[in-house]
Amino acid sequence: MKKKGNISKVLYKQRHHIITTMILAVILVILLLPFYWCLILSFDKTAITDLPDFSLVPHEFSIQNYRYANEMIDLGRYYMNKVMIAFVNTTIAVFFAMMCGYAFAKGNFRGKKFCFFFMLAVMMIPFESRMVPLYLIYRSMGMLNTYVPLMMGSFAYVYGTFFARQNIGAIPDSLRESAKIDGAGEWRIFLRIILPLCKPVISALGILQIVANWNAYLWPMIVIRSKEKQLISVGMAFFNASESSMYYGPRFAVVVLSAFPLVIMYLFLQKYIVQSVALSGVKQ
Repeated sequence: MKKKGNISKVLYKQRHHIITTMILAVILVILLLPFYWCLILSFDKTAITDLPDFSLVPHEFSIQNYRYANEMIDLGRYYMNKVMIAFVNTTIAVFFAMMCGYAFAKGNFRGKKFCFFFMLAVMMIPFESRMVPLYLIYRSMGMLNTYVPLMMGSFAYVYGTFFARQNIGAIPDSLRESAKIDGAGEWRIFLRIILPLCKPVISALGILQIVANWNAYLWPMIVIRSKEKQLISVGMAFFNASESSMYYGPRFAVVVLSAFPLVIMYLFLQKYIVQSVALSGVKQ
């Protein structure tokens, strides 16, 4: 009787697993099909003048859509501007978030709790309510049409500070005390002990910052006026709003080029996000 009961349970779990897999597969196809068709249309020569019928392969394979899009807007310059801003902002945001998280997790100074909760309260204020005052401040300082307004906010990555504090707080204090006995200062402890132990956290925050900077649209469009300094996200919007937007193929080519780096990044770095989420629930 026990064997029959165990077999029935195993069969039930297998059926449940199969049904769940089939449902998830259908949802995955529904979600990925529009992106796949966008990729196909970007290589379809017939999509330049008209939107062709749906097909799993291009009707006439060609890279002419990408050539045409590059002639209409300076994709190379927009790409390099976006890569530079994303790299600099991510480096600044993650480093200062880890540094502030270490101070809030292991430091002992007056007003630590008040500063931490005040920082979290500021995070609750939406950016749109601060956008106009920030614009007026940067205009009065003569910083419009520069990359300074895009970088200044990276020094105060509140969510990153909170996330870093939670994870650094799980690191045993015995490591820090042993390093202090050996004569290490706070900077050496932070650089040699804390940062190497927080690689999953650093990777996760880096991914979140890269995605946020890569998808940034409203603020760069407001503070950057020169087309030569614009980013790919805003350049793509300019292309869609131009007279060339009547051509479907080049529009899809620009979309594929703008989304391609994020897809590659997720494929190679997604495991660090899972590790960081697991670490966030660990307490000493």
